[in-house]
Amino acid sequence: MNNEFKPVLGRYDLDTWMAPVWKGTEVYNESVMFVGIGDKAPLLYPADKIISVRSFDLKTEYVEGKDYVLKDGRLELTEGTSITYIPEDVYYSDNPEFPFQVKVMRDGVETSIRFSELICKYQVFVTYTHKCGRKVFTPKNESEKFAKLLKKLENGEDVTLVFYGDSITFGASATDMLGLDPHTPIWAKMFTHFLAKKYGYTVKYVAPDLPSTGEVPSEPLVFGTNGTITYINPAVGGWRVVDGIEKFDTYVKPFVEEYGCDFLLLAYGMNDGGNTPETEKELQRQLIDLCFGIAPDAEMLLLATMVPNNESVNGWYANQHLYEPVFYELAEEYTALGKHIAVGQMTTMSLSVLETKRFRDYTGNNINHPNDFMARIYAQVVYSTVTGD
Repeated sequence: MNNEFKPVLGRYDLDTWMAPVWKGTEVYNESVMFVGIGDKAPLLYPADKIISVRSFDLKTEYVEGKDYVLKDGRLELTEGTSITYIPEDVYYSDNPEFPFQVKVMRDGVETSIRFSELICKYQVFVTYTHKCGRKVFTPKNESEKFAKLLKKLENGEDVTLVFYGDSITFGASATDMLGLDPHTPIWAKMFTHFLAKKYGYTVKYVAPDLPSTGEVPSEPLVFGTNGTITYINPAVGGWRVVDGIEKFDTYVKPFVEEYGCDFLLLAYGMNDGGNTPETEKELQRQLIDLCFGIAPDAEMLLLATMVPNNESVNGWYANQHLYEPVFYELAEEYTALGKHIAVGQMTTMSLSVLETKRFRDYTGNNINHPNDFMARIYAQVVYSTVTGD
């Protein structure tokens, strides 16, 4: 970001969405969700001034004093508020016919909470200033592991990026996938677009045309004519790392053989919560070996997952938070063999966010998907890790 950067708050804007939450003293369109009118919504930082509070689609701007007040760094609703909130009896509700209930403890009693891919409609977005009283986790700069990719981009050479993972990499719950304003793209596209904008590239999308993969634009997205980034994303929702291994020859190999691969991102772990760290490590090793077997010179990012709903008491929150350290062990082993592989620290980042925010404030489904705000953090973390920018 340069000194001329001016945030855009009323619609999707790539530069604004990619402004790192760990830098500066302003946060743009951070999401919160009110459960009941008396809820007090914490923010990532203690706010000292509210700039804007907007509806989930960013179209409606609410009025301080009339719709909300800021008290002790938190947002509170007024009695006559026009801000959407989810009533407590709707949020805490059992539905025995629904197979994906999230159970939590409330006042010492186990109860279910609302699950929905449209839970974003109950969220609002807050832009504010703060004095940076606490420091949100800053991801490690691993740009030396991606020196070949970055050199190609600087030289205007064409590059190919491949993203392979579960529903988070597929982009589930992003408003663009849901067909809702503000149409925030999935995080893998935001990362790619920001890279293309920095280097003046055109993004060409390859449609996987495989079961359960996401749609991509039919036309290229032009940020410049210096070169072409080929974007390939065969991620599938619900997959575990074993699925990634079993389907590798269908979902990854043909594309790498046809288009090459300069950057390969692997993002499994959210659905593997029942695995021990040792089991997860060995499964990830099998997948990494498959990748380097067809793309020996590719530079790889092993992206550790955000944690699922930490209030869950019925199995959703399991061993996911234990995988990032063994990913580092893998990266060190492959680096010793001359491979270029780094770890993306979304587990550590999500745990840092949870130090002040509640999971429901940034989730896309109240179980294990990021909403637009957390998807932005995904893109920011990957971009910062890869480029060091």
